[in-house]
Amino acid sequence: MDSLEAKDIINHLIKQKKAALVFTPNAEIVVQAHADKEFLEILRSAQLILPDGSSLLWAAKALKKPLKARVTGIDLMQLLLPEAEKKGWTVFFLGAKQEILEKAVCNTLRNYPSLKLAGYHHGYFKNDIIPLQVINQVKPDLLFVGMGAPKQERWLYQYKNQLECGVAMVVGGSFDILAGKTKRAPFWMQKRGLEWLYRYLQEPARIKRSLLLPKFVGLVLAERKRLRKKEGLF
Repeated sequence: MDSLEAKDIINHLIKQKKAALVFTPNAEIVVQAHADKEFLEILRSAQLILPDGSSLLWAAKALKKPLKARVTGIDLMQLLLPEAEKKGWTVFFLGAKQEILEKAVCNTLRNYPSLKLAGYHHGYFKNDIIPLQVINQVKPDLLFVGMGAPKQERWLYQYKNQLECGVAMVVGGSFDILAGKTKRAPFWMQKRGLEWLYRYLQEPARIKRSLLLPKFVGLVLAERKRLRKKEGLF
């Protein structure tokens, strides 16, 4: 599945108005889910799961279950925003710090002046019910949630049955990109699966997370060995 196919599926899910969840795990999230079975079940509860990371494409190929393409949260979001403007979908932003979110909103409306942005709320709330109430007042077609994993996935899973929206999609740090705080890697790096390196160079604090990558590789290799043994290859 590529971004365009994912957009079509989301288009269908929006029409159902059942708070369908869209998650975009990367290698770090997979490692977290392997160690936390509850989080794993949360990920599996989504109506649509998309691979955000070239490492997942490598893993799928190594396990002989190849994926068609990498689908990042920000790429899909930037496909959905003009679609929302065109079709009159209402949109809600949840996440990031207030000043970052306001810049993201301002830039988004500058790029899509006819977009029906129904509302927004920062992601540093202490009372979960407040943003839930704000969202349910406007009942958006598209709810973008960028609070970082696993917080964003856990929050959506906990309140899924109370949320009144069409689709709720996690977008990680996408609001930082929309606000201009964080820049995306050059296109050639994106095409070569090196966006992770660019992000680490921009945000050295993220390097600690890179320690999970060797563990991810180890999990994939162990699974490949298990499958080969099951198939009697050695």
